[in-house]
Amino acid sequence: MTDGPVVFDPSDFGAIPTSRSLRQWMRTTRRRHADRSFWQIFEDVYLVLFTLAMFGATAGNVVRHLNSNAARCTSYTCGRLSEWMPWIMVPLLLAITVRMLLAVGPVSASRASGFWLLATPVNRAALLRPAYRLVTATVAVAGLVAAAIIWALIGSSFGVVLEAAVLISALLVCAAIATVWAQQSTRRSRWTLRVADLLLIAALVPAAILAFQHEPTRNVQTANVVLTFAEMEQVSAFDPGGLHLLVVCLVVVVLCLGLTTITSRTLDRLGRSSVIAGGELLAGLAGAASSLDISMLGDVIAGRHWRLKGRVRSRRGMGSRGGAIVQREFWRILRWPRRLVIAGALLVVPYAVAGAGFDVLVPIAAAFAGFIAVRPMLDGLRTVCRSTGLVRAMGMDLRELRVVMAVVPGLFAVLWAGLAFPAIGSLSATFAVAGGVISGAVRQASARPPTYSGPLVASPMGAIPPGLFSQPARGFDLLLLCLAPVLLNLPPLWVVAIPAFVLTVMFSVRPKTD
Repeated sequence: MTDGPVVFDPSDFGAIPTSRSLRQWMRTTRRRHADRSFWQIFEDVYLVLFTLAMFGATAGNVVRHLNSNAARCTSYTCGRLSEWMPWIMVPLLLAITVRMLLAVGPVSASRASGFWLLATPVNRAALLRPAYRLVTATVAVAGLVAAAIIWALIGSSFGVVLEAAVLISALLVCAAIATVWAQQSTRRSRWTLRVADLLLIAALVPAAILAFQHEPTRNVQTANVVLTFAEMEQVSAFDPGGLHLLVVCLVVVVLCLGLTTITSRTLDRLGRSSVIAGGELLAGLAGAASSLDISMLGDVIAGRHWRLKGRVRSRRGMGSRGGAIVQREFWRILRWPRRLVIAGALLVVPYAVAGAGFDVLVPIAAAFAGFIAVRPMLDGLRTVCRSTGLVRAMGMDLRELRVVMAVVPGLFAVLWAGLAFPAIGSLSATFAVAGGVISGAVRQASARPPTYSGPLVASPMGAIPPGLFSQPARGFDLLLLCLAPVLLNLPPLWVVAIPAFVLTVMFSVRPKTD
């Protein structure tokens, strides 16, 4: 034997199998080891389809009712909403799509596939093509449904809703294709994320303009007329409007299919590490979703981000005990500046609701948006509350640590609520929003892991531990409790007193760890 690099010779191992033959062999092997009959699988699928049908019918009826109400609206506010909504929602949907897909991959594979298949001489593009097509189809359907619901809620006609849904779905498919292109290089991924941040900022500008516009003294009729199902049947493809819609749909479908086909030929450039990382993330998200632990979903994404980042530049700390922890929490938040950009972009929510004329819903919209903005900044508190050894190493009581580690996120929540004050319009309501955001985010971050002890509860999905039902509500319960006096239109004294009492009780009680 001579020294040198190992060269693959097909004659030593046989011909390289095609990806189609491999997938067929794996499908046959799985069917041989299946331990469930067709009727058992059909029962589960039937329950899922029946639930989706019931939910879809209920949601569709609600959307149609809101569409009818919005179509009959003659106020200037309805006209402003229908005019500015595309400039707000289109950049927002594009940014959310890009960020979510880049967080996952978007093309991903399990660790087993990456170890046994992607490391072989088999054509990698052919192996990854089914996952790529599934992602593209999912984005197309999700964009179609989301756009149809949004444009139906502002009172658009059936033709306008369908055309907007098709165009926005095509835009989201193009965004998904761009993320596949960006996944092939780390530099491309960074620049694509920056573009997503710019889109989030672009959605904030028209929302602020919409919120600060003044309503004139006279009303202007700008809403469209809703089409009933009987009128929808009268729309023919040979009419000018129907022909225009048909041409638009054909052009969009051909364009998306062409871009999808071209990009599928470049899947062999995807690195095996990035593809496997996406599969591990999906597995972690599935585990977190099965336990109904919302905080764990964020932990999985944050863990993948820091593993890919690898290292950061260390900084020398100052002070001792509580002061040192506050300083370290401040620097830890600044190490992920994109979260601050997202938090700033979430200001679009209260301003958009205020500009739309729904003044009653502004506090609750601002509270939920602020909760989403502040909660990722409490990852340190969640880590401490889930590790008894780390609490002992810091030499402080868990109650003291919760207060200290909530200082920086609490100040940011106050700043965020202050920036949303022009939309909220009331100082007491702004205090209630800030108090609800702080208390809810801290409660969810310091909550115990789900418990599986105790008797099980029977459900159509099987036996479920009762401790899982309280997991999604943790944090949101205190948020709604602080907003209750605002929603009930109580005097300003109660609006301030109840959130202050909730904050006092929460920070004075020691969180449970077992």
